[in-house]
Amino acid sequence: MKNATRSRSLFALSALLVVASCQDATSPREDADAPSTAAFQPGQGQGQGQARVAALFEGASPAVMELPGTVFADHDERIGKMVFGVENENAATGVRRALIARGVASDDFEIEITDPISALETLRDRFRPTAAGSQIHFGNYVCTMGFNVDHAGGRSFITNSHCTKRQGGVEGTTYAQPTRTVDPTVVATEVADPVYFKGGICPKGKTCRYSDASRAQYSSSVTSVRGDILKTTGANNGSVTVAGRFSVTSQDNTTTSFAIGSVFNKVGRTTGWTQGPVSRTCVNTNVLGTRIHQLCQTFVTAGVDGGDSGSPVFRITSGDNVQLVGILWGGGTGYYVMSPLAAIQAELGSVNAVK
Repeated sequence: MKNATRSRSLFALSALLVVASCQDATSPREDADAPSTAAFQPGQGQGQGQARVAALFEGASPAVMELPGTVFADHDERIGKMVFGVENENAATGVRRALIARGVASDDFEIEITDPISALETLRDRFRPTAAGSQIHFGNYVCTMGFNVDHAGGRSFITNSHCTKRQGGVEGTTYAQPTRTVDPTVVATEVADPVYFKGGICPKGKTCRYSDASRAQYSSSVTSVRGDILKTTGANNGSVTVAGRFSVTSQDNTTTSFAIGSVFNKVGRTTGWTQGPVSRTCVNTNVLGTRIHQLCQTFVTAGVDGGDSGSPVFRITSGDNVQLVGILWGGGTGYYVMSPLAAIQAELGSVNAVK
């Protein structure tokens, strides 16, 4: 079952109805103070000075912005000057020379050293090559791309079994990234999703597996990058703005019972990067509203919400280097549930997720 209804059930976080992605509006500029008259020539009125600087700016801006290391050009009416942002002092020297060569007086401009500007991306944007932690779309729902891998069957990504048309069994679910509205390209197709079993250790009336995981094989035309997990602006701050990348430098292929208190992280399309301690280990869990029973799962005390299903789970080893430990599939109030990577590989086969 897949729905977007929030509840405190383990399965309520399985998927989220597709909605239009939000765009942050640019904050309106605050009213500026009256421009200084310091830059105006004697005998000029304020309007005349502004008109003169505006005329200078019209020609100077394109000439300056073609230079390497330039960041912005602004006719700053507050101070009655042109202001040029550059990345470093070398760039500043080049801008200064270019302006003087155009006959622009030093009193008519200022140069600031500033950080270069990059377009802000969110986990819900389009990524090519694709990267772990970004939004994927199947049917009428969205989940999170778990991690890109090399597999004997081909270049693939891992996400949840319940992020397919039917949990357990292969139906050839196709995926778009981030949504079919943004890009209708089929980025990958479900090729591995073991059926749930009955009997033995599985409780009567239930169907069981050790991981909520499936494998989707990439279309040949779609590029992917192995070992990258998108990184937001910080842990537990609710941001989905991409500020960098984690690098998977190792993967835990053997552990199914993690030490209580171990600090784990996840990156998901809804709540971004959340971090917290392992609170329960090798827990057998029922999934509300279904006959599904997941064996030997791990609970982590950290934020989660609908659409985070499929999030890669990892421990930070040093800086932005991380060790992959599993995949998130559900949760409740204040905690999430993950399947260990060891269980995923036992069911889907050996994978290489390391950069």
